[in-house]
Amino acid sequence: MSPTEIQFRRVNGLCFTCDEKYTPTHKCKAKHYFIIQSIEELPPESEPSSPYNEVTPTMLEPKPLFEEPLHLSYNALTGVSTRCSIHFTGKVNGKDIRILMDGGSSDNFIHLELARKLAVPIHATPPFQVQVENGELLQCEGLIRDIPVHIQDNTLHITTFVLPIASEELVLGDIWLETLNTHLVNYKEKFVTFFYNNRLITLQGELHITPALAQLHHLKRLHATKEIASLYTLLVLPVEENLMSLQAMPPDMNLELAQLLHTYHTVFQVPQGLSPPRTHDHVINLMPDTTPVKVKPNRYPHSQKTEIERIVQEMLADGIIQPSSSPFSSPVLLVKKKDGSWRFCTDYRALNAVTIKDSFLIPIVDELLDELYGAQYFSKLDLRSGYHQIRVRSDDCFKTAFRTHQGLYEWLVMSFGLTNAPTTFQSLINSIFAAALRKFVLVFFDDILVYSPD
Repeated sequence: MSPTEIQFRRVNGLCFTCDEKYTPTHKCKAKHYFIIQSIEELPPESEPSSPYNEVTPTMLEPKPLFEEPLHLSYNALTGVSTRCSIHFTGKVNGKDIRILMDGGSSDNFIHLELARKLAVPIHATPPFQVQVENGELLQCEGLIRDIPVHIQDNTLHITTFVLPIASEELVLGDIWLETLNTHLVNYKEKFVTFFYNNRLITLQGELHITPALAQLHHLKRLHATKEIASLYTLLVLPVEENLMSLQAMPPDMNLELAQLLHTYHTVFQVPQGLSPPRTHDHVINLMPDTTPVKVKPNRYPHSQKTEIERIVQEMLADGIIQPSSSPFSSPVLLVKKKDGSWRFCTDYRALNAVTIKDSFLIPIVDELLDELYGAQYFSKLDLRSGYHQIRVRSDDCFKTAFRTHQGLYEWLVMSFGLTNAPTTFQSLINSIFAAALRKFVLVFFDDILVYSPD
């Protein structure tokens, strides 16, 4: 009977002499007599009278390959760490390998591609299959004897079967633990202690193993080495505007930093709509008996009119201005930025002249710098459109009205150029960071400095 047929009968629980299911009390219905014909010459003193030797009727059962069917845990097949497994890093022939000690596997197994890369001799074995917990059968592809595996300054000689497992690892099963005789395994602290060559050895496994993000070249390598166990469909979704900057990040950026930016991508969004009302909404207090302030609008070059129209439409869409019928009116002007774009400004000089000035003190830079004594690490934060995140009190919105060549509009948020705008902004920021000021945070308007001595 061939080894393949023996394995087939063993897997299906069939009797070796008939096709019926085998049980401890099984008796074959048909009797079988085996006659062996000898083709070798026997010594003269024992030469039989007949060319055939009669053998007493008996049932000759071939010696099985293994006492028990070999099995591999599903986690070892896929390379997933579990409570009853320990991961190590070792070396074979100077090359780094991953080692998985798995209590759910019966024997030692290694991936065929990994065995080829390690340049170790593979011996042929009778064909047999190894059963996985999910019911799958894997065909053994050879045997490697006494691989010298170096783990944490210790050299172990391990014999292993070659099996097409999904992970490129050397799996150490129960049979390896049996060779250690008396040993101690702690799956919680991830270590194993045993005697080897009359020496006490402790192998410390990896305590925390987390999956890492796969890049395209990783997937290409898995495909080329035929190590992909499961296939999925990747669907490309339209990228939101606030994630465009994440795509532009350099590919060599630190993984933790990239994940941080992705998790808090809403922080970097362009503000949309009105901010919520706060205790520090901007108030415009005018002097007693002040009449509405109305200033004649400027004449704009033709090239600037198009830009003014575009900016006004954007602000209307964002909800930070609205059409107005206010008796107040201030002119607008465009100021060139360093990058060549235009800044939309309202000329509030006439309005500021009749506004009661706040007595809030602006921070002195020299005093702020004194707070940095002993600090060695600094992080600077800058707010996007800081002024526009503060609303104007609803009773004072009509005072912020401005006129363009298209019509009259009024601000719903605090605009640049208002006389008390810096003090309103500074008082709001101070209230937000009240618990951190002068401890590890300094604020000068919209510039926020985080500092630490270590």
